[in-house]
Order: sequence, then C-alpha cells, then structure tokens
Amino acid sequence: MEGDYTCEALRSCTPLVVGQQIGKYRGILNSIHRAGTRAEGDDGEGIQTLDISKLKFVVKAEWAIECALLDLLGQHLGLPMCELLGEGKQRNQVETLGYLFYVSEKEKARLKLGYLNESCSEDSWFRLRRMEMLTPERIVEQAEVLHEKYGFNNFKLKGGVLPGFKEMEAVRALKKAFPNGRINIDPNGAWSLKEAIDLCKPMEGILSYIEDPCGPESGFSSREIMAEFKNAVNLPVATNMIATDWRQFYHSAALKAVDIVLADPHFWGFEGSVRMAQILNDWGLTWGSHSNNHFDITLTAFAHVAAAAPEIQPHLTLTGSGRMVRIC
Repeated sequence: MEGDYTCEALRSCTPLVVGQQIGKYRGILNSIHRAGTRAEGDDGEGIQTLDISKLKFVVKAEWAIECALLDLLGQHLGLPMCELLGEGKQRNQVETLGYLFYVSEKEKARLKLGYLNESCSEDSWFRLRRMEMLTPERIVEQAEVLHEKYGFNNFKLKGGVLPGFKEMEAVRALKKAFPNGRINIDPNGAWSLKEAIDLCKPMEGILSYIEDPCGPESGFSSREIMAEFKNAVNLPVATNMIATDWRQFYHSAALKAVDIVLADPHFWGFEGSVRMAQILNDWGLTWGSHSNNHFDITLTAFAHVAAAAPEIQPHLTLTGSGRMVRIC
C-alpha cells in the first residue's frame, strides 16, 4: 500500500527532524535529501507511462515535513505560509479550475463497492455526482451544477476514458455552454501522436491548453513525442507527467516539449514549486498545479504555493474548492 510506503519513509526521517529548530527547516530538508537513496523499484521513469504503481516514487514524503515546519514557523512569526516562500505573498486570492470526470453507473459495482445513494439529496451536486455521466450532455450538466454550487467558470475534463473524438465532443459542448470559460482536457498520455494531432488541431481556439496529449512510442520518450506534437499543433501544452523533477524538466525544456509545468508541491516541495514558478515566469512560460482529490491541508498548501508564485495567473486544477481560494 502506498500509505504504508509513505509512513515508512516519514518514520525513517524522524532522527533528522526531532530536536531540530523549526527555523532550520531548509537545513533539515537538505539533511533528508543527502541521506536519501533511490528506492527499490524506482527506475527513474516517473509516471510518463501513467504507471500508478510508480506514483509513490514521484510524490515525496518529506514535503509533509516541509509543510509542517513552514506552518509552525508561520504561526510563530504571525505570518501566512505564503509569506515565507519565494518573494512572499503575491496575491490574496487564487483562481481554480473545476475538474470534470466521466462517471460510470455505480450500480455496476454495487456488489463489491458500497457507494452511497444520494439520489434523494436536496443538494443538486450530491444527487448528480454518483450518477452515470458518460455523454457530452451529462458532462455539461456536471459543469453547470459545479458552477452553480461552487462558482467555477473554467473547467478541465479528465480524458483518456472514451474514444478521443467522443471526448472532444464533450469539450465542444462545454465551450458552447461556457463561451468565456477556459476549457482544457487531460487524457494522461493515452493518445498516440497521430491521434493527438488529429484530435487537437481542430480544437485550436477552443481548448485553452492540452495536458499530456500523448505518451512514449516507437522508442521515443514522452518528452520527444510531445515536442513533435507541439510542432504540429498550435496549442499550449501542459504536463504533470514528463517534468516531475529537475532533471526531467531540463530535458522537457531543452526539447521545448511543454509550455505549462504543473509543479505540484507534493512532487516538488513548497520551495521547489515556487522556484519552478519563478524560472518559468522568467522564461516566458507558465506555472500551475495539478489536482489529485486534494482537500483540507493539501488544498491549503496548494493555495499558499500559488499565492507565492510570481505575478502571473497560475492554472490551478483543484476539485470542489470554489472558484476562488482566499489566502489568510
């Protein structure tokens, strides 16, 4: 279990943390990095092929320690965490995207998974969220209910589920329903290069960006394939799959494979994510954060990292958090 793996990693850091001064958090993290070794089974590939079993090698447990230390230091100084990052707080609010998902009929898994039945709820979102949503009409309904409940105006559809042309029908329907909204799709590298080009080229002017449209093929890495995609399609390309550490980012940037790096703090750490935002800003590229069902502490952490990013509009894709996250 990934939870057990993370707990074991955190416990191994205990001797390097207990008894240290909170203000020395950079030194504490540095000592953890120096003591670290590559885990068994980590081949360095990361998640460019969407092998979820390798996600535990990309999500770094020590950033939970960084979060706790920054939080404690901020409380001691009477400052929000974002004031301790980069060049300090850059904004008071962070705009977020609404994350849309295809949903299968829960009754198909009723015998194995005891999903809640919310069909009688007075809340329109609670009623809808466990119902089947596999058509463009239902995806638009999902977006409209999220707009009504949380105020979302911009949306990203998690793709790679249905045939690509069907998912693009949903994207067109979303753009028609929200003509002033930013509409994006993330198929997690599920399409071939040719399929991605054929699907996305007609979407220029409809999609605001495309996230990880294609993966490795024919002996070439995702970074090389996505560089070819960018040569063929006039759309900004985002990733949280092929630039998940500094070495991967170097090759992605050298190949001009991406325009938007979704540098999640649980991949990069808090300081690392803000440092990435600063570099991208200096290079005329865009920083953002991805989503992975984050709420509570992690949602707050994402918001504070985004609040400390340079004065560009970050592309956050957080689910169910409201259109604006306020920084306190």
